[in-house]
Amino acid sequence: SNFTVNVSMDGYQDNYRTESYLGRVRYNYLDKYNVEASFRRDGTSRFATAARWGNFWSVGANWMISREDFMQNIGWINTLKLRADYGEVGNDAGAGYYGYMALYNNEQNANWGAYYIGQLENLDLKWETGQSWGVGLESRLFNRWNLNVEYFNKTNKDLLFDVPLPLTAGATTTSGSPSASVTKNIGSISNRGWEIETDFDILRNRDWRINVGGNVTFLKNEVTSLPEELKEGFVSGNKRIEIGRDRYAFYVYTFEGIDQMTGNSLYKFNDEDYFIKADDGTVYGNPDGTECTERYVIINGVPYSTNPSSQAKKEFHGSSIPKAYGSFNFNLGYKGFNLSTVFTYALGGVLMDGVYNNLMTAGATAKAQHVDILNSWSGVPTGMTETSADRINRNGLPVINSDLNNYIYSTSSSQQLISSNYLTFKNVALSYQLPKRFAQKLTMSSITVSASCENVFVKAARRGLDPQQSFAGSQTNYLVTPRVFSAALNIKF
Repeated sequence: SNFTVNVSMDGYQDNYRTESYLGRVRYNYLDKYNVEASFRRDGTSRFATAARWGNFWSVGANWMISREDFMQNIGWINTLKLRADYGEVGNDAGAGYYGYMALYNNEQNANWGAYYIGQLENLDLKWETGQSWGVGLESRLFNRWNLNVEYFNKTNKDLLFDVPLPLTAGATTTSGSPSASVTKNIGSISNRGWEIETDFDILRNRDWRINVGGNVTFLKNEVTSLPEELKEGFVSGNKRIEIGRDRYAFYVYTFEGIDQMTGNSLYKFNDEDYFIKADDGTVYGNPDGTECTERYVIINGVPYSTNPSSQAKKEFHGSSIPKAYGSFNFNLGYKGFNLSTVFTYALGGVLMDGVYNNLMTAGATAKAQHVDILNSWSGVPTGMTETSADRINRNGLPVINSDLNNYIYSTSSSQQLISSNYLTFKNVALSYQLPKRFAQKLTMSSITVSASCENVFVKAARRGLDPQQSFAGSQTNYLVTPRVFSAALNIKF
């Protein structure tokens, strides 16, 4: 009978179709004034018939200021161009293949076929629209310095999100605790900032060529609007979507340090929803909240939670979006030799290192561990007492205890956040072009030999960490970016 009862059955077919019509108009006058406009109409099968089509347009213009008569006597300005643009683009990816439909999942209940709600219907689901505008100034000065500056503002409105609903709407999952959600168009997000790009010819003559350059982008992300029913914000994973906040700001339990008397992790106590009544009658927290009777400790008059899943307080702790990111390069040439390098970097962001968390937790069976686990709490330090001023170690590592893993290494706390700053030596290349007279003797136009290396090294806050892996600031067990060596011989006849 073990083989006659259907344990599970699965099968699916996905269909997705799009249809688009587009056109563009360009106009140029005297190579000084340029205007361009475009329009497109897109249809997708991901939305209901009434909301299937979206219209999107763009317009842009530039003015070659350096070609005006009044600029001809200014010799140190070689090129000067002012440009501006506005455009819209549609996105339907967040809706899934059938985001507007009511769907059901099949399941087995006591050996009988059963169906439960898998997705709630929303016939009003429509295109998410990305709107962007920017103003930029491009220039070349002293015939050796290129400098471009741009301000941009990109807004996404009618965002496609799975919005949580009360369970009375119908649960849409059977894994873990039941929950209900529906795909909706909600609110808008703005990404605005500055982008600066420059390069400079330090030396340029018959034999030598030395050029350095770089670019930097300063980006600010902000949720600018939400629908009325969600104006107070809502939690999405380890983020909280809230008006005026960064969409990618981490909203997690606040880690306070390690209790050196026990080795337990301490978290800020949620004094808004809970209260603690101490032995001396002192009440900590909100007396109208729920009483906390376990997994807490009071140290020098301050309450702390040792249970990050309920009694700890969640707060905002940085964003996975760096405050600044970009690249810089260095190019050196001497006669037929040329050496070029490219570096990339990011500054001011944080990420959640779940991989490190897994390597630091102990288990009942053998598994890989991080070498840092050797620095875990191993006993009460000499001279430490219950009232010591330095009882809490802000940078310590908790006790090794597999029974306490969910408490001492929480993947939903600021303990696992780490700087996502990085510097990457992205590429180095060396080439040599043989003298033309030598190539011509071999009846060839040119001969060039070259060698290069990609991903030379990554400098990050922790060895093995790859901050470039995820824009949302997460880490998974994945191979690091490979270092690639290559050599080439280029012959032209």
